[in-house]
Amino acid sequence: MLSQDSFPVALLKQPIQKRVAYFKNYTMAHPKLLEAAQKLMQTLNEPAGVSLLFLFGPTGVGKSTLLRRTSQKLIEAALPALEKDKGRIPIAGIEAATPEFSNFDWKDFYLRALKAVEETFLDVPGRRITTLNLRMALENALRQRQLTVFYIDEAQNLGKVASGRKLRDQADCIKSLANLTGVQFVLAGTYDLLILRNLSAQLCRRSTDIHFSRYLANKAEDLRAFQGIVQTFQRHLPLPEQPDLLARWDYCYERSIGCVGILKDWLSRALVATLSDDATTLTYKHLERHAWSSEQCAIVLSEAKEGEDSLESHTTSTALRIALGLEVATIPSNRSAATSSQKRQRRAVGQPLPRRYPVGGG
Repeated sequence: MLSQDSFPVALLKQPIQKRVAYFKNYTMAHPKLLEAAQKLMQTLNEPAGVSLLFLFGPTGVGKSTLLRRTSQKLIEAALPALEKDKGRIPIAGIEAATPEFSNFDWKDFYLRALKAVEETFLDVPGRRITTLNLRMALENALRQRQLTVFYIDEAQNLGKVASGRKLRDQADCIKSLANLTGVQFVLAGTYDLLILRNLSAQLCRRSTDIHFSRYLANKAEDLRAFQGIVQTFQRHLPLPEQPDLLARWDYCYERSIGCVGILKDWLSRALVATLSDDATTLTYKHLERHAWSSEQCAIVLSEAKEGEDSLESHTTSTALRIALGLEVATIPSNRSAATSSQKRQRRAVGQPLPRRYPVGGG
């Protein structure tokens, strides 16, 4: 977390817009963010053949914040090199636009990417603009700018295609860009991004996963961390009187489902209302008035749990070892007895039970 215990007192004399801007721009290095950031930076610094990174988690967990923090770190690390080469860009990225007509628009993607790397391809008069030309221009720009990382936020939109057969083409296209340019691509998105992972052996070999999860109520350490986050946020709300959000931490968890990004946006809305009311502190009524509805939270939670469950349903190590031939599948010892018992019970209607009948006279 930041070393500053609370907001600068001088903010209390500033206009509402500046006080709200302070809180919106405030970030804290909470445990889940640090965990995901550490894995991301380690992979970027030591890729070991990895050219594609899938960063996924529930909506509002803080993926965009993580990308901004990573960009700042990479730019700071590259400052000495940037002094010598003004044209170099260590990291750039875009948000993948949602397609209007089912299929992801690659032409739009290339145009946005070229703008992000400050390419002048479009400034040449009379140049024909085709998807292939844009692709070639982006490849050249990525090499010339000497990018290390290019990130795609909301990358789950890549999976919006009319046919499931094209999903593999979407991921392969990004992988090809990474291979041809030597740039690492980070695909960040919700759990819908999972459908683009592991579509081929080649993609598995060249990619890695980073799960940025929410705080879970069934884990004691997660709840302690979440309570600490709530307490830190309440100290940084620029109000004359510090609110006691910690007393309502369970309500904060309920209406954010354990996602820090959702919690912060919610508190930002409540802060605006508090300042507009000229109140001295943020009350429970402000919280309740600007919280997501139970129905909205249930929808977000359902999608989050579906993604979490899909990650846990992977092939087990035992099944993999059996498939490799390292282990032999074992049959329970009571299976044969149970099978014979079932066979004895399968008789036609009216068929008597087997028994001994007397033979001979008498």
